[in-house]
Amino acid sequence: MTSQLPILDVCCGGRMFYFDKHDPRVVFMDNRVVSPEKLSNGQTFSVCPSIVGDFRKIPFGDASFNMVIFDPPHLLRVGEKSSSISSSDMISESSL
Repeated sequence: MTSQLPILDVCCGGRMFYFDKHDPRVVFMDNRVVSPEKLSNGQTFSVCPSIVGDFRKIPFGDASFNMVIFDPPHLLRVGEKSSSISSSDMISESSL
């Protein structure tokens, strides 16, 4: 029997990767919490991770999970009024 947890998602954001946004097999991690907000398309967006943390300093030891999902925000240039900016962080030029 293994003591590994099934899945760690280190940049979960609004959990858009999932059909089941409350899947008990996943530890959701992100570096922010965003209160629910209504987007221009009528959908509600929020960021509510299980663990608030930075993927560059994951608070788990090696081999703690069977799978790690790393799907970071990847928007480099987007207009200020874009609905994408409401549901994701922009990567600044200085962070590259």
